[in-house]
Amino acid sequence: MSNKVQSDSSSVGPSCSVVDSTPTHTSEQTKTSTNNSTTSRKKAFIKFVKDPQTITEDLMRKRAKNTEAARRSRQRRVERMESLEKQVAELTIENTELKTRLTVLEIEKKSLEEKNLDKDSMIKILERQLTEAHQRIIRS
Repeated sequence: MSNKVQSDSSSVGPSCSVVDSTPTHTSEQTKTSTNNSTTSRKKAFIKFVKDPQTITEDLMRKRAKNTEAARRSRQRRVERMESLEKQVAELTIENTELKTRLTVLEIEKKSLEEKNLDKDSMIKILERQLTEAHQRIIRS
């Protein structure tokens, strides 16, 4: 596309040239226009609030409000940490109690398994004796 424009401009002759219509801004011009708009906004604000005493009072109120908000935020953080520490202590106690209970239950389980084995062996002995007694009765 740009080749076509160049060929068109060259065919017109040496007296005509293609001119770029987009404005060029240097970074200095951009900074100045930005500063001018910022400055004009500041001036508009200053015109809106004319009394410097009012500005100082507003700033002091804003800082006091911010300080109070920061204090409340720190207090909430401290309370949250205390709550979490309390929860950790409670869960640690509960964990210890559960471990103790688990140990007791494991000991009880082992004891019951041993009793069960004793009873199983007793059942086998009694079944064998019953079979032998039954065989004797049949032979007699």
